[in-house]
Amino acid sequence: HGQDVDVITAPRSTGSILKPFLYALMLDEGLITPTALVPDIPTQLHNYRPENYKQTYDGAVPAKTAISRSLNVPLIRMLQLYGLEKFHFNLQNLGITTIKKNATHYGLPLILGGAEANLWELTSIYASMGRTLENAYTENGLYNPKDFRNAHYLAKAKIEKTPTKDWVEEPPKLSAAAIYTAFEAMLDVERPDEDGSWEIFNSKKRIAWKTGTSFGFRDAWAIGVTPQYTVGVWVGNADGEGRPDLVGVKAAAPILFDIFDILKTPKWFDPPYDEMVEMPICAESGFREKSICEHIDTVLMPQTCERSPVCKYHKTVHFDNQNNRVHGDCVTPSQMLHKAWFILPPVEEFYYKTNNPNYQVLPQFHPDCRASIANDNPMRMIYPNQNNMKIFVPIELDGTLGKTVFAVAHRKPNTTIYWHLDNEYLGSTETFHEFELRPEAGKHQLTLVDESGNSVGLSFVVLDREN
Repeated sequence: HGQDVDVITAPRSTGSILKPFLYALMLDEGLITPTALVPDIPTQLHNYRPENYKQTYDGAVPAKTAISRSLNVPLIRMLQLYGLEKFHFNLQNLGITTIKKNATHYGLPLILGGAEANLWELTSIYASMGRTLENAYTENGLYNPKDFRNAHYLAKAKIEKTPTKDWVEEPPKLSAAAIYTAFEAMLDVERPDEDGSWEIFNSKKRIAWKTGTSFGFRDAWAIGVTPQYTVGVWVGNADGEGRPDLVGVKAAAPILFDIFDILKTPKWFDPPYDEMVEMPICAESGFREKSICEHIDTVLMPQTCERSPVCKYHKTVHFDNQNNRVHGDCVTPSQMLHKAWFILPPVEEFYYKTNNPNYQVLPQFHPDCRASIANDNPMRMIYPNQNNMKIFVPIELDGTLGKTVFAVAHRKPNTTIYWHLDNEYLGSTETFHEFELRPEAGKHQLTLVDESGNSVGLSFVVLDREN
């Protein structure tokens, strides 16, 4: 059934296949560098909570890694930075005609498959990116406005060569440098789960490729680009019926690589050096270097990245000769030692240090300095993470009310944290600061106090299951 549906032109949920577009657009505007850290932490946006495929978090990851690993949470945060309305407009500008409703209809899930596109137009856009990059190099940085175009059948259409005088210096859609950088990230696309058969997909050919999987496992995508070819694959049922293994990397990627194994693709894109620059960046944060950054790397990236933000994670910290943190209210300036320190916010740090053993946690203040410190709370709520958040507690299979896991991050995990709900003491945690609660419907106040007297609290509302 469904054999009469032309799925090549049928609108289908995009999954993650749009992520490289956002990355390239942000590079063109100088909003990020490829190496800049993007938060990868539990995120609650009103009633929407995006999760990564593996439901794990790294704390912070370089933007290019967010693309290669197709991490949902960092991409949601990148879309917030770029702007939903602007991204919605630029998707249409790139050639997607099926996104017809306004940006607020799709919301931030637009980047994760909240809208529909078809195989024909998506493959056309990736092909146009490859064509633009290849031509910009051979034509000394000039752009052909007609390079971004929809695919067509050669038997029915003839390509008219654009006169040289009509080529332009400014990129009509995306710059060659942004496209090249996006394709470089796509060379390192990783599988979303362990699959022993993955080795058969490995190819010596350099292919920029991206997969996508729609909600409910209804659509599996894989699109790959080389200087010679662009291949687009969609796998699914024409009637939209889902299947558990209908995942881009498992269902569509093998077909993609089977096709590229047949095609002759001996070369890779030449870097558009005229649009790129060797730029010094902070080795720890990946942002543009700041004067106090201790370790500097030099990375080839688009010239537009020269206007990206400087490192925001390195700060000057004051110590005494015992390596205790101090400040001007408790010691004299002559007693201070000044050091640059790479500091992540508490929640990012909580997840980041697990995967980065070289990360150095900021030392505590000297006891004589703590009393006069404001805004140095080492605790940060992970869930819930905002005041008056509405929480729905599910019903278990046996009909009983389920539990909600509340979590907090602390700069010193081994510290004891004491939990209170509505002024009633619940218990304490060490190392793993999570607590399962089953609060009744209504408004509640959660208060946490650590052994040093630091406290954090917020209100939340448990929804009545009948509502």
